[in-house]
Amino acid sequence: MSVELSDHATRQSKELNCILLIEIQIYFSCLLGERLAFYSDTELNSAWQVEKNSFTTMINDAEQLTENIYVRFNTVMTKACPVSDYIGSPPVTDFTISKKKPYVPSWLMINFNKDEWSGEYGWPASKPGQANTKQVRGQAQLAVAKSLAC
Repeated sequence: MSVELSDHATRQSKELNCILLIEIQIYFSCLLGERLAFYSDTELNSAWQVEKNSFTTMINDAEQLTENIYVRFNTVMTKACPVSDYIGSPPVTDFTISKKKPYVPSWLMINFNKDEWSGEYGWPASKPGQANTKQVRGQAQLAVAKSLAC
């Protein structure tokens, strides 16, 4: 897989004082989706903070990209299909695919803009800038219906 960091991402990676894990997710739900999840074991803007032991397990399954940035591939599936009932991304669970190769993207582009990590990925026929990669930055919350007073 070809991985490219923008100039901003390269500069910011040198200023990181913790590890950032970027997880490429193939997202199985009612529909197939592309997601990038950003994790750290310490508080980091635009990243989902993960408990240290879980984070260590995730890092052990990742490839080091820079001194402080790691990348890993994962397949996830929603625990329930009613996506519209959640604010943010719905809860997911990992699951294993025995033949990952067809799902692993051929390229990944990482950027840092307006204090947030972002990126996109795709396959040979995908064009950068046209990918529909959702950015995952935190846990979902169940949506609460608001009553409207007349």
